[in-house]
Amino acid sequence: MAAVLHLPTHKVADVVVVGAGLCGLALTRSLVARGLDVTLLEARDRFGGRVLTHTDAQTGQALDLGATWYWPETEPRISALLGELGLATLAQHDPGDALWLTDPNRQPERRQEEGGVHAGARRIQGGAARLADALAAELPAGCLQLGKPVRVLRDRGSHIDVMLETGAPLRSRQVVLALPPRLVHQRMLLDPPLPATVWDAMESTATWMATHAKALVAFDHAFWREAGQSGNAFVRHAQAVLGEVFDACDEANGAALGGFVALNPAQREHFQRGLPLLIDSQLAQLYGQAAQSGRLQLQDWALEPWTCSDTDRATPPEPPLADPLLRQPLWSGRVFLGGSETAAHGAGHMEGALEAADRIAHALLRQKAPTATTHEPVAQNREAALRAFAEGVAARAAAAPDQYRRHLTRLLSSQQQDLLTQRALLATVDRVYSESLAQIDALLPALDAADAAVVQGQHALTPPLLAAFAGWNKGLLQAALAFNASSCALSNFAQDQAPDAETQRAITLDLAAAWREFAIELNARLLQAHPVAAVSA
Repeated sequence: MAAVLHLPTHKVADVVVVGAGLCGLALTRSLVARGLDVTLLEARDRFGGRVLTHTDAQTGQALDLGATWYWPETEPRISALLGELGLATLAQHDPGDALWLTDPNRQPERRQEEGGVHAGARRIQGGAARLADALAAELPAGCLQLGKPVRVLRDRGSHIDVMLETGAPLRSRQVVLALPPRLVHQRMLLDPPLPATVWDAMESTATWMATHAKALVAFDHAFWREAGQSGNAFVRHAQAVLGEVFDACDEANGAALGGFVALNPAQREHFQRGLPLLIDSQLAQLYGQAAQSGRLQLQDWALEPWTCSDTDRATPPEPPLADPLLRQPLWSGRVFLGGSETAAHGAGHMEGALEAADRIAHALLRQKAPTATTHEPVAQNREAALRAFAEGVAARAAAAPDQYRRHLTRLLSSQQQDLLTQRALLATVDRVYSESLAQIDALLPALDAADAAVVQGQHALTPPLLAAFAGWNKGLLQAALAFNASSCALSNFAQDQAPDAETQRAITLDLAAAWREFAIELNARLLQAHPVAAVSA
């Protein structure tokens, strides 16, 4: 790991990134690669955030105590990054069956789960920490600084003072807060204050997994597989200790079962001493006496002060549904909110962390991009580029209903029950918009954006590019509602299988908000390539 350095107070960095979780690491890597002077600050004495892997001392088995899975069919960023870094992955063991224990006085019932329990999830071979390690390894010496809690951001006009818990402040032209929004809300002072609407949205955005605890139990061999069991189990009774159990073998060293603790933070605190015995007993009830010989690793995220806020502890856990306000630039484009919870797609997941990093990197690099001074002709003409974009949009739109079904299946498999249609639709459109923006980036030279008019902040190419999406939001919603009406899996979710007018209106408004965000970002990327617009910005 790079040595920790103290920057002199007179130095002004291009960017200070606060939080060395997956978002902060990926963002810093991108900015450094483009030549920016970046300092990455982390309050903990380790990097990775909610990515945390323990190695079993006896077998060398990697045990993921935090982020574990990704879904290649619906999460393209992490799939691409793992390929770029050359990190091997493995499919989550999931033969399609699970044990269900609904009565503590009876034996578990074995059920077949249509589509499997984990909906095509994969894991990183050797543990998710390998991803964090690979990103950190590409940072220059002194860039990453551990044990540096940030308490205050103060706008000084020419720069921002980043004031630490101890030591001299740092100075930076721009700052990214790559943290859960509730932590920023609770632990930092911003001078001047953020707009009240943004501040309230930060407090309202739940931190994914903040109040959960995860148990990993290592064994010398996978006795449950030898007995023909998948390792999947759901415990649904009032005395449950582990609510969900899964196979955590890494196919290389030993074997493991993982589980999410069903007890809330207060209950875990009350049963702290006896919790290992309770976990041991429940695994034995599910899998027999062989399950009592394991080596337990327990991670209680509610005890992590740089993960779980007081608001998280005081409110029921829920998946984050990121408010668009969290994605807007603050302090005239000099402060950005990052972290997985701010993502339009994959909020709470590793994918969401990378989505947030990509969004902020584009915004920062746009501001740092050199202004073009000459205009050179390009080989491919604008009309061909516009046609290529329209064809790309058509292909993504055609695939969107199937993507919606995949997102819905994944939500159902994770035992989520609220806002299923909204979440699946937003995940679908956000992926389409993300891939469309990536295509715009590739087509910018051919579009010759520097040689088109800009009127009142709108680039002349924005309307014809957006025209490729005409009617598709409405068509996707209709396809989703038609699928819901025929879905047996949604038969127990009346509000999703047959949503009322109010619910449909809420979904429509969510889709419209996502569309506005996309249209603004597309226009911004075109303006970036325009010399006059870049200067005026």
